[in-house]
Amino acid sequence: MDEIPVIHQYHASDRAELFDFIREVQPADVSARMIAQWRWKFEDNPFTSPERPATDIIRIGAKLVGLMAGFRVKLWLGGIECFAEDRGAWMVHPDYRGQYLWRQVMPLPPLDTPIRMGWSKLPLRVHQKVKWLSDPVRPLVRVLNAGALAAHFAHLPGVISIGAAASAAARLAAAPFRAKPDPAVIRLDSFDDRVDALWERARPANHAMVIRDRRYLNWRYCQRPDATYLLFGVERASKLDGFLVARVTDRGGLRWGYLVDFIAADNSRDLAPLIRAALEEFRRQQVAAVLSYATAPAARAALFRRGFFPAPQHKPIRFVRFFHRGRTDLAQFTAISSWHLTMGDGDLEMS
Repeated sequence: MDEIPVIHQYHASDRAELFDFIREVQPADVSARMIAQWRWKFEDNPFTSPERPATDIIRIGAKLVGLMAGFRVKLWLGGIECFAEDRGAWMVHPDYRGQYLWRQVMPLPPLDTPIRMGWSKLPLRVHQKVKWLSDPVRPLVRVLNAGALAAHFAHLPGVISIGAAASAAARLAAAPFRAKPDPAVIRLDSFDDRVDALWERARPANHAMVIRDRRYLNWRYCQRPDATYLLFGVERASKLDGFLVARVTDRGGLRWGYLVDFIAADNSRDLAPLIRAALEEFRRQQVAAVLSYATAPAARAALFRRGFFPAPQHKPIRFVRFFHRGRTDLAQFTAISSWHLTMGDGDLEMS
């Protein structure tokens, strides 16, 4: 048997075989989620070209043994706009693990799509083998129901008490500052052209992030087939000055809330009422605790003021990325400190 791995671009004709592969190598819940999302995420993404899908498979002979699935997104990098490939689904058949198949076959991304990125729980050494940059991103947690959380995580009493104290301190600290009325926070059904104008005002001058325009946001949060999101906006007159995307789901017998994505023209003024509105909705839905990921200092500061605190991780989520060596103009964005990331950049609310 020919044991040389060969990389192929995925095509829709591979779908049935690929689904069988995913069911074979992943737990039932993970494979069911991936298959339910597949067409929306990897085939119908508005930026992924049918002629050049951002998904590769490895075959050894006729056998499918590896998958790296992704989709294209448009990035803003301090004034430079380019495409990137989000390559978060990365797997190898158990019979072929430890052979570093991807290191043998991984092609360079094209110059017009110079960045590959994703999120992973694999250890640093795995990413170093294929020369990807890799940094942990620590989640932030807000406790809303300390009793329910303590009953669920009885082995982490210190974390529960810290979270409950942080939540109480946030409520007391926020009370004197409510003399000024909050701007109007509204619920959105979808994103219109006002979010494009917001993006033009709020995009970071010197940082990297996915472009949050209506084309991307409506695909990401309004068209996903297996989840429903809560969309909040800060409205002044007819203008949108900020938005926040949240989600509620049940996991492990607990009701969890997620602050998935957010951006505001004025972080100190406009994020606070959005976060507060989401927390109030979470309380109405009897959420025990809220998770969020954010790397931007202003966003993290706003979350800390609302009682969020860094949570421990046994296996940290890592933001991984690879830059085409020919794009020297992007070298300043290799450091994670130059990225504005939220949970929505990698489906982390499902991790």
